Amino acid sequence: MGRSRRPQSRTTTTRIPTPSTPKPAWREAFDSWGGVPVFGSLLAIVLVVGVLIYVNRPGASAASDPFVPTERSAVNGRTMGDPNAPVKIVAFEDFQCPFCRNFTRDTEPALLKEFVNTGKASIQYMPFAFIGQESKDAAAAAECAADQNRFWDYHDVLYLRQGTENSGVYSTGNLKKFAREVSAKFKDFDTTKFDQCVDAGLHKAQIDTLAQQAAASGITSTPTFTLNGQRMNGAQPLDVFRQAIAAAEKGTAAPTAGSGPSTSSGGATPTGLPPGTTIITPTRTPGGATGASGATGASGATGAPAATATPAR
Repeated sequence: MGRSRRPQSRTTTTRIPTPSTPKPAWREAFDSWGGVPVFGSLLAIVLVVGVLIYVNRPGASAASDPFVPTERSAVNGRTMGDPNAPVKIVAFEDFQCPFCRNFTRDTEPALLKEFVNTGKASIQYMPFAFIGQESKDAAAAAECAADQNRFWDYHDVLYLRQGTENSGVYSTGNLKKFAREVSAKFKDFDTTKFDQCVDAGLHKAQIDTLAQQAAASGITSTPTFTLNGQRMNGAQPLDVFRQAIAAAEKGTAAPTAGSGPSTSSGGATPTGLPPGTTIITPTRTPGGATGASGATGASGATGAPAATATPAR
């Protein structure tokens, strides 16, 4: 007997397509403009531009006075004056230090005229950049200017444009802009070389090393000066510098005023001052406070705090 075979059949199922949900109008417009790839690229560009604007922000500059070059008899890097002058002044400063700016504006021109240009003294600038990153950046940029023997002219512009600490005044963009003020007065100053030096950070390590060396030698505030090795703290008046230079010429101890409030050691009593005369010594200390200390003349008190200025930050 044979088995009967049941006819086989295949049932096919027809799928009815589900109607797609239409895109919202905003998505249609979004996709028509390129969608995620295009808008993602635009967002990245906006972020980059924002960072560049922040890095090169103008900051709170204190002055917009025009830069007028100062006549100096001799310049060699960070030293001005005859290198063989009988009195060698070393100035430890920070370009963000307000008292350093005051010294540069109020006292340095008289020292230049009376002692440096006459061959009696030389002044060497030593960067002690401790107030913040902009201090280091400004000092490194000044070294780039020194590579073209324009340190002192750039130094003058930096102090002329000094503003609120770490506010963007010494941003990379502004440091380059300040160089244009120098090149406008001195056609031999190559701003392209300057920009390349700044962008490459050629002198940043040097600035850090100099700050470490200054701290190791006992420098704790700005401005601090040494005259033939004798230390004097603060933006002293011209008469005190005259006494210190005269003492240095004779090889005697230089008269110095007291230290800033965060400095551990006081200075020697200034000589030749009327009894009871108090010298105010404004300095900027690494702890962040600005202060002033006094040293009294022939009455005998030395290094005693005389006043405290409002903290700079």
